[in-house]
Amino acid sequence: MPEGDTVRRLADRISARFVGERCIRSIARDPRIVHLDLAGSTLVETDAVGKWLLLRFDDGRTVFGHLRMDGHLDLGRRSPAPEWKRRLEVKFESGWMTAVDMPVIGVVATADEESVVGHLGPDLCGPSVPDIEAIVARLVEQPDRPLAAAVLDQRNVAGFGNVYAVETPFIAGVSPLQPVGSIDGLDLLVRAGSALIRTNAERGPQNTTGRRLHEAHHWVYGRRRQPCPWCSTRLEGMSERNSPWHRVTTWCPSCQARAELRTVDPARIERALTLHPARKRYPVETADDLS
Repeated sequence: MPEGDTVRRLADRISARFVGERCIRSIARDPRIVHLDLAGSTLVETDAVGKWLLLRFDDGRTVFGHLRMDGHLDLGRRSPAPEWKRRLEVKFESGWMTAVDMPVIGVVATADEESVVGHLGPDLCGPSVPDIEAIVARLVEQPDRPLAAAVLDQRNVAGFGNVYAVETPFIAGVSPLQPVGSIDGLDLLVRAGSALIRTNAERGPQNTTGRRLHEAHHWVYGRRRQPCPWCSTRLEGMSERNSPWHRVTTWCPSCQARAELRTVDPARIERALTLHPARKRYPVETADDLS
């Protein structure tokens, strides 16, 4: 499933390509929006809130969508996907935008967008610096919940995806299975995840190590049964079927051992971010960092 930073980059791509252009023709095949006709309206803004994509038009309507596992948007030439997969096609003055296999798609009055995204927690990829303390407060409302499950719940924090639910606990030295209420220094862990996600949303690939920044490069994600990159202990993990939060996960049983009370290691976080541009955002990001 695309993560918050991926959807933010998609919104930025759509904005750069089509904002300010008039819709010449639209074709809606999804039964939820079969009545939709955007012809004559102008795309005035694109946005991403968590993993939700919002396309705002000058007639007061917002087209919203969620990519989930299989959805994607083709931009430019008309999509080569079969017609039955093209849920929405919009022809702008300079090209086509096609929602392919979009599992969640709809239209709402722009003034009523809260009905779509109002349930979400603070957005890690939004234009404003996220309120870390507010996120922590939401996370610990269910103190017995495993860390990874808590951060993946978009009602607590919008934008965390599975890559970061695996990588951020490793960087902080905490098991993804550790009950969230038994983590001392949880705010530092959330700050590290926020710094990575916001930086990668701007730069591109979901890189968490700082090595080979032009590509996705991870500490432990997808490396189950391989040696831990820090202590060489064999990494453990669970499949999507076996995980309590239904996502593939990996951790080091030595670096990330569960305990009655687990303390986040700030020195480990700083070391892990040494090569990554996200270090400029950790531990404190202010509005000045957005300029």
